[in-house]
Amino acid sequence: MTTPPIVTGADGSAESLDAVRWAARAARLHDRPLEIRHALDFPALLAGGEVPPPEEMLDTLRARGRRALRTARELAAAQGVPDAVTRLDPDRAAQALIEVSWTAALLVVGASGRGRCAGPLAGSVAAAVGTHGHCDTVVVRGDRWDEPGTGGPVVTGIDGGDAGTAVLATALAEARARQVPLVVLHAWADEPPAEPAPEAVVEAGRRLLAEQVRPGDVEDVQVERVVVPAHPRRELVERSAAAQLVVLGDRGRGGFPGLLLGSTAQALLHHAGCPVRVVRTARPPVRP
Repeated sequence: MTTPPIVTGADGSAESLDAVRWAARAARLHDRPLEIRHALDFPALLAGGEVPPPEEMLDTLRARGRRALRTARELAAAQGVPDAVTRLDPDRAAQALIEVSWTAALLVVGASGRGRCAGPLAGSVAAAVGTHGHCDTVVVRGDRWDEPGTGGPVVTGIDGGDAGTAVLATALAEARARQVPLVVLHAWADEPPAEPAPEAVVEAGRRLLAEQVRPGDVEDVQVERVVVPAHPRRELVERSAAAQLVVLGDRGRGGFPGLLLGSTAQALLHHAGCPVRVVRTARPPVRP
């Protein structure tokens, strides 16, 4: 069977080239093939939604796309992945990546791309793929991960929900591949308490981490278990400033059927100081 690839998009923007660089390093770390796609967005050129554009215009877009892919492939080769596959896709960027997510091992996108509004929030493609992708998605944020000699831990959050096992396994695999520590956080307060949290509440959090983070599973990874009476989103965003990757589930303990992306995942996609990996904990078993 063909090994599912890590897939990223290249639109020529600096953010997409960051995503290519991150994806290439991840492909090397996890021994996965790398596929780079450029979306031509032909549907946007249909006059009145029906009349196709002149073939000369399509040829110009194809030539521009091939140049973007050549640049991306050279960048991937510089990261140690010389055999990346490149593809032109006629669809819109978000739709093209969501479609390929049915067969990909991982999607990697930049925090924003061409056509983005000014500001630090995740762009429309990152938000759409992070919400609707069918495999795990990484949104590449910040720049500390790309600075030579700067490590930083992998950070994840455990809330006691059913998805915790899958999220923790992914976080451990990332820390193991990168040979860095793993910080496992349990935070529960909506706001910082006015007084110290009752010892019984803190002890319950410690027991939760002890049950889910078992020594036999993490013996080759340095793990720091952190229990804090703080808002999970705020604590994860703050810790992301010194991390090289945050790993979290697409839905937390408060999720309900039909919820596409939990509030913590949404907050990290927009505000984290490092790349964020969203683990798909409930995906359709078969492609419709």
